[in-house]
Amino acid sequence: MKKIAIVNNGMGEVSYGILLGSVKRALELRECELVGENADYTVTVSVSGEYKSDRYTVRGRTDGATVVAANDCAVHAAVGRLLRKIKFDGKGRFVPFAGEIDHTPAKSIRGMYFATHFYNFYHVAPVEKVYEVIEDLALRGCNCIETWFDMHHYNSTKEEEAQEIIARLRAIIKYTNDLGMMTSMTMNSNEAFANSPEHLRARWDINGRYFAEPHGHYHVELCPSKEGGIEKIIEYRREVFECFADLKIDYVVYWPYDQGGCSCPECQPWGSNGFLKLFPHYKALVNEVLPNTKVVVSTWYFDRFVEGEWAEFYDKLNDPMFDDVEYIMAFFHNGNLPECIKEKGIPEGREFIDFPEISMQYCSPWGGYGASTLAGFLDRTNKACESLYQGGFPYSEGIFEDSNKFIEMEFYNGTSPDAFEALREYVKYEFCCEDEELFEAIKKTETALHRRKDPESNGKRYVIQDTSDIDFVYNTIMKYNDILPEKIARSRNFRLFYLRAIIDYEMKNHDFVPSASPRCVDAMNEVNRIYYANSKTRSCVCAPIGVLTEEQKENV
Repeated sequence: MKKIAIVNNGMGEVSYGILLGSVKRALELRECELVGENADYTVTVSVSGEYKSDRYTVRGRTDGATVVAANDCAVHAAVGRLLRKIKFDGKGRFVPFAGEIDHTPAKSIRGMYFATHFYNFYHVAPVEKVYEVIEDLALRGCNCIETWFDMHHYNSTKEEEAQEIIARLRAIIKYTNDLGMMTSMTMNSNEAFANSPEHLRARWDINGRYFAEPHGHYHVELCPSKEGGIEKIIEYRREVFECFADLKIDYVVYWPYDQGGCSCPECQPWGSNGFLKLFPHYKALVNEVLPNTKVVVSTWYFDRFVEGEWAEFYDKLNDPMFDDVEYIMAFFHNGNLPECIKEKGIPEGREFIDFPEISMQYCSPWGGYGASTLAGFLDRTNKACESLYQGGFPYSEGIFEDSNKFIEMEFYNGTSPDAFEALREYVKYEFCCEDEELFEAIKKTETALHRRKDPESNGKRYVIQDTSDIDFVYNTIMKYNDILPEKIARSRNFRLFYLRAIIDYEMKNHDFVPSASPRCVDAMNEVNRIYYANSKTRSCVCAPIGVLTEEQKENV
């Protein structure tokens, strides 16, 4: 068993302690050991005020490496890069990295959004498990974690369940800060509590210019065009802000739709009218309650329910109301840009960041079938839009899309030329395997991801649109499950691909009805256990087989 030591030469003690914990986990998975002395490979880490823009350098030798970085967060990124350069065999041995790296990330915001709702992994897993996701992201170069307090569940922040999720979010934010990363919070523009005044509620119906109902509306949102509407929205927002005002929050994101928006004649089109009518009041509240926090404006779902929204919003981007806005957030599926951006690009003086879809594309329930890789989709989108952005916050509903998180961090860091090379790097490091056959199998899981619920099956049949690669994926992953080192094969990341291969194979051979195959049911139950799904978990974020009760789990 090879031994590695990490020696601190100026890194903050708290962040250094977190680094030791995350490296220890990574080494133990590969049958290596983190030690304090008598190491085979010693890494010295330090912070330099001369380094800017999250730059780091790594100088590797056969007996160790020297890491110097701009800040504590950049040290985590540098050590993670070093670990990926070391060739581990997963059986306690490795080939040292003896070379030099001098790296400055390509993008300034290398974030990740945790959707802390629906009783998904981020909502219900032991918070220490969420910390591990943050640690792993830091090793990949992530520098900001975003969360959200979903108001519509509660009548106020004082409710017991509201207090529980607030405490959880505060713990996540504090841990992120302790590591040295930035934090962000999403705030839907006109969201409201469950008991919001009915006479002030927003409209969500098709009328006027709206050709579709806004998605994700809970029908408790408020209309800023009604008398007293803005005041009530700001009252609710203040109540939430004050729950986090003592923490370091670097950004808040002002969000338009899903949930949110109002289709009344006075507010429509929401993105260029009601949304902006409310915005100055929102900004003033941020400046008052969170004076050191910068505002990001999202354009999520613009033009999805009403035409012309993007063009009209674009024409207002030179308004002074945006002068103190740090970023405009946008995401264009498959790189399909609005005509105004195709023709004119990003307005001078404005900076854009993205919000990549890495969880829900093609598939429902999200992650319900195990691991989800979207290398093709992410590659198409990134190639069309990369030059527009200064980084972003990929949308994560859980842990099933870990490879997509890795791909996005490679984009933001500028360390892989495309999504497929990023995925190859992921397979090599996470599974201690450089075999092209395993990489191809992992990549081709995307082929079968697109599926739809059969409306005539009463929720029992989920049709996979393309089954052409299922047998190859199944046979290959079953093979590598037997030949990979045992800890690697049992690791969460490989296990979710293993379960995915079984689920797809069994569904294909049982007319796409999961319950028709006991083996498929067993695999889906294991998926739910890995996600910590419980009786409250929404059907959209767990396997489509139902969640085992605690009594049933004990008998598994």
